[in-house]
Amino acid sequence: MDGTDEVGVGTDGRLRRAMMAVRRERRRTADELEAFRAFEDRVRAIDAKTTTARGRSTVSVAAVRSQPTSGLRRVRQAYETTVMGVPHYAEEYDDTYVESLQGEFSPDIASALTEGTNFNERCRQATLSAASEAQSTRELLVGALDSERESLQEVTEELRPVAEEVADLTARSYAEESFGSLDAYRARLHVLEEHCDDIAADRQASLFEQRRARWLPSSAPDIACYVYQAEAFDYPVMSTVAELTERIRTVRATVERSMARCRP
Repeated sequence: MDGTDEVGVGTDGRLRRAMMAVRRERRRTADELEAFRAFEDRVRAIDAKTTTARGRSTVSVAAVRSQPTSGLRRVRQAYETTVMGVPHYAEEYDDTYVESLQGEFSPDIASALTEGTNFNERCRQATLSAASEAQSTRELLVGALDSERESLQEVTEELRPVAEEVADLTARSYAEESFGSLDAYRARLHVLEEHCDDIAADRQASLFEQRRARWLPSSAPDIACYVYQAEAFDYPVMSTVAELTERIRTVRATVERSMARCRP
């Protein structure tokens, strides 16, 4: 193989697979965003019931254990048909109703919605607030994924001509070349390596900025680890650039050996 493919760069099409992963994650995140919007709309349409005890309105999120009211049943139905109804839910999460509420909202809200009996106004507002926060998180993630997609596209466009030129230089025979031609090849290879170094530095700076974001799970240090966790790589750009740089150095060593044999 010459190290290039129809979309990505690298013998295994790493950047192409990375782009596919970003697009898949972006589509799933957008689906979840719409699902939480729909869930919030449905919850707003559910009347909150106020119970009284000694003449005072209940202020607790959860209520006394008994049979759940129709309001709680409607919340569950809304959640299961929206948030738990996204196409990828079983593949990516496969959580129960309680597990999903605990992960997306909080144990307190999960308890109120599954163990309580009264969908009161406090419970309603807490649920709406949690649904709104879930939307905000995914809105930020969609924006970050769009930026990652643009970054991958730019890097691919930058690396493709470099990979093509390195492939051409790798296939070339230097045995009969003059010293001057060999010196020119060596200089060009040096320029190509510097270009790879610049791309790597820019990407590293981008990853550093991403680590400052607050929307990622605490287990994911940056968007690369988050998006590519199911792949055989965490940093597709950095590893691709490293492989290309190694090929450049290998070709340059071949050129320099030829130069040593015909040095004037």
